[in-house]
Amino acid sequence: MNSLGKIAWREKFVATGVHFLVTLTLAACAAALIFLVWFPDPFQTMIGGTELFVLVVGCDLVLGPLVSLVIYNSRKSRRKLIFDYVVVAILQIGAMVYGVQVLAGSRPVFVAFSVDRMEIVTAREITEQELAAVTRPEFAKLSITGPRLVGIDVPPAERTDALFKAMNGNDIYLRPKFFVPFETKVAEVRKRAKLISEITTRKPDSKPVIEAAIAGLKLPADRIRWVPAHHSKGFWTAFIDIDSGMPVGYVDLDPY
Repeated sequence: MNSLGKIAWREKFVATGVHFLVTLTLAACAAALIFLVWFPDPFQTMIGGTELFVLVVGCDLVLGPLVSLVIYNSRKSRRKLIFDYVVVAILQIGAMVYGVQVLAGSRPVFVAFSVDRMEIVTAREITEQELAAVTRPEFAKLSITGPRLVGIDVPPAERTDALFKAMNGNDIYLRPKFFVPFETKVAEVRKRAKLISEITTRKPDSKPVIEAAIAGLKLPADRIRWVPAHHSKGFWTAFIDIDSGMPVGYVDLDPY
């Protein structure tokens, strides 16, 4: 009896281990899509995709194999085992698909230079109505390969309407009809970008963080400027290469 019991437990642990490895493989595929494509560094930290992914996948990795430990029994018929595992697989895949879908809605799709700052725009923030109003075809679809860098240009005839809609929460950086190629706004970016010393003088405690971040950019320090980077959770600081006018990095520091 004891021998049979040990064999049964060994089989259960083998089944649990196999279940865990299969779940881990699926989680790794999802992680590659999310963190290498949708949320390239540092947006997963900036916007918070990591926490939701860990929650969803962590539950799948723990609960799925634990269920396997409970339901596996070599004395069950093959049909019964298949049925049990199909049910578990449907529940696990459903949970993972739901989590990935939620993350898809919070992925950054545009980094828009708006007046004097970079606005990090997520898929969920842009409405179908605004997408339908786009006239430039390159901005009519939300990116699935990471955020696109754009500028904003509001025609004089639409500025009053844009102002009223902005006051109601539909700001210009949420309206792709106003998007233009970033290259057309490089001169304005360079004009708005500020010296690093403006932050470090006003916030002396930020100096080590700023210096460490700039050291990782592999550019001469005298070429680096900054503008605010606004996102759904607050502000970071975006570094600008003053020669090219392009953003070259971000640091988790509220410049205000």
